[in-house]
Amino acid sequence: MKNQKTPHLGLLALFLFACLVFAAPVKAEAASFKQCSRDTKIGKYYIWSDYATKSIRISKSKSGNGSPLVQASSGHNMANACISDGSTVYYAEMGSLNSSGTYTGYVYKIKVNGKSKSKVGSIKNTSGPTAYYKGYLYLDCYDKKDPTLLHTYRMDVKKGASKRAIKSARVVEQSGRYLLAMPNTGAVGPLNLYVYDCKTGKSTRITTKASSGHISGNKIYYSEYVAGEYSSSSTFRIRSCSLTGKNKKTLLKKLQGSRTGIITSKNVYYILFDSKGNINYYRYDFKSKKTVKITQTKFKW
Repeated sequence: MKNQKTPHLGLLALFLFACLVFAAPVKAEAASFKQCSRDTKIGKYYIWSDYATKSIRISKSKSGNGSPLVQASSGHNMANACISDGSTVYYAEMGSLNSSGTYTGYVYKIKVNGKSKSKVGSIKNTSGPTAYYKGYLYLDCYDKKDPTLLHTYRMDVKKGASKRAIKSARVVEQSGRYLLAMPNTGAVGPLNLYVYDCKTGKSTRITTKASSGHISGNKIYYSEYVAGEYSSSSTFRIRSCSLTGKNKKTLLKKLQGSRTGIITSKNVYYILFDSKGNINYYRYDFKSKKTVKITQTKFKW
């Protein structure tokens, strides 16, 4: 009887490793919800709320009018905001105004194929959902006494129950459990900037002098007014902090501009009005410490 050859140990180890890899179940990472707009592609689609046609519209193209995904119910208007993960869309319809100037908002969800529409709940004065985290929707809701002021409310998608989460601020960006929020006034002057922890239900005020704030990677980048508030030429300080609002670091002590746009670890975009009132667009690089004048199309808000 011939001697049997012993398998090569390296090949045997590789075979066993392959068996483990292909046999182990792979847990797919859930897609995150994003704020919809005509210019934002989520999954395969551009999705947006169209007040004029009282519909949520959807398209695979960045141009054109798209097609209606869902039409508002009779007597209702479509709220401004909606969110999607590329598969499901959360949106809101606005009922008619009552004598006190308020209205009931009706929150729904629907699949991007137009099927499985269901009502999530109702809430007063909503302008629509802006974020989602583990079974909770976050929605813009107008103040009952001041129709120009928005608060952020949290709604349980299973029960439909809601309560206020952030006072006098709306969600502008999300990174997992953290929501970045600012007042909706659009004022040129200093604004509060908050980070809200969806897991703990607590908000932290990062600054009272913000011009803009953005999430990039695992950090928050923001600009603070140093001088020249409420004017066309201001001095800003560019800073960063952790997603919890801690570990603040100054990236640039002084930046002369009119408004700031997107800020990342690499650069900050800003605009500056000249003496004739024309807008000039710039990008400052933190590493090279140089400013480059750019076109409007390359500018990022």
